[in-house]
Amino acid sequence: MQKILIWTFLSLLAVIAPRLSLAQTTLGDKAPEDIQVHSKKLKPTHQQTKRQKILLKRAKVKHTAQYEFYARVEKAAKEKQKLLKKLAAPQYSNPLYFGHKKMPKKNPPYKMQYCKECGIRH
Repeated sequence: MQKILIWTFLSLLAVIAPRLSLAQTTLGDKAPEDIQVHSKKLKPTHQQTKRQKILLKRAKVKHTAQYEFYARVEKAAKEKQKLLKKLAAPQYSNPLYFGHKKMPKKNPPYKMQYCKECGIRH
């Protein structure tokens, strides 16, 4: 019995030992995803051509009366669209309101009264 136990232990040790030697034991063996690389933007060493300068120029916005007029028109159009979107939704979409501004109280049957607004007893 002891010979069998010793034999299995030695065979397992023979199988596991080569794999243990291949294991990563130092900090330098980390995967590339764990290492943080500080990247800096490199400035081009060559000068920009005239064509590149023209293409990379920003548009100059002039605050003239015409520009301000169009800005006001666009702002008013946005506000109008918001208002139309709000008015498109039904005013009283919850059926529990029965056309009332505030939800009617649920009274017990002996206290219910006829409602002139919706024509229901509640």
